[in-house]
Amino acid sequence: MESSSEKVLEGIFAVAKPAHISSADVLQKLQFTFAPSKTFSTLLASQPKRPSKSDDEVFKIGHGGTLDPLASGILIIGIGRGTKHLQSYLACKKTYETVVLFGASTDSYDCTGVITERAEVGHVTNEVVGRTLERFRGRIKQIPPVYSALKINGVKACEYAREGKELPRALEGREMQVDECEMVEWYEPGQHEFSWPGDDASVPAAAPAARIRLTVCSGFYVRSFAHDLGIACQSRSHMASLLRTRQANFSIQDPPESPDLVTAITYSELEAGEAIWGAKLRPQLEGWVEKNPVNSGHVNGRSGETKRKLAEEKARRPKQRFRGEWVAETRGERIKQQGGRFKGKWNRKKEESAPKVEGVESSESVS
Repeated sequence: MESSSEKVLEGIFAVAKPAHISSADVLQKLQFTFAPSKTFSTLLASQPKRPSKSDDEVFKIGHGGTLDPLASGILIIGIGRGTKHLQSYLACKKTYETVVLFGASTDSYDCTGVITERAEVGHVTNEVVGRTLERFRGRIKQIPPVYSALKINGVKACEYAREGKELPRALEGREMQVDECEMVEWYEPGQHEFSWPGDDASVPAAAPAARIRLTVCSGFYVRSFAHDLGIACQSRSHMASLLRTRQANFSIQDPPESPDLVTAITYSELEAGEAIWGAKLRPQLEGWVEKNPVNSGHVNGRSGETKRKLAEEKARRPKQRFRGEWVAETRGERIKQQGGRFKGKWNRKKEESAPKVEGVESSESVS
């Protein structure tokens, strides 16, 4: 029986990403933190060497769904065999808390962009916004922002925008599902710390803002929601902050609000040392390894049982004819059907000439 220290720990967990760092920065932080640790020493010793990667990328690691640098919150991480399971987390529901600042819209629909339009906010009240949120519940149609990774003619839309080029065609609206759209808190002017984009960050904007909770499907752009909400309120607005509070069964709450949820690892725990983050992460990965055991019967990616079933299906499947011939199903059958490996004028083996007998001239040399 393997001891806890000898187990190969790998799988899926979540990190609470701070704002203003990229998702790739989180992966680099984890590589640097996990490489010298005892928790992942067995995984490091068991995995094949990665010659195509840099010395800093010692583990096979990835994330399930990118978070913008501006955003913070849940970022699902896969390490080792867990990277093969990240695809299942891309289409799951996500919960966000966003702050929408009214009075101005930007080209990127968030506070990192340039203000493109300003509007009056005197009529934008708690009651008006609360009633308007009803339009964004259920099945809605949403147009993605120009600053997005969606591709047009093979080029990302954000690349057209950064180069000052017009899009070859307008981005099409997409059907989205919004299960929850509720106001968490309302801020009157002077009751929040959010400033206008490009202005002094220490000077709050003289405009109202709202903190809103959203539970949405995959592919939903919170920035587009913030932009559209201002227009629906007969004003303008943009996203001032974004926090992903939940994705799949991972939450930032500690302790989690439900026993079925798992709390994400925080940056402060990673920086506190292995004694802190290891005690929290190790049980999560041990549970994942137990639910996803290594299939030792695999040969070339397929188990013997799978190969046997495929062979039986092939034997039962009737052969087909093409121009009077059986259709070859394997390379060997095709070679045999075509007359051998060296069929054709240019692929035939050269016939070995008869060995010359010393002292005997060939018929061509006789005069």
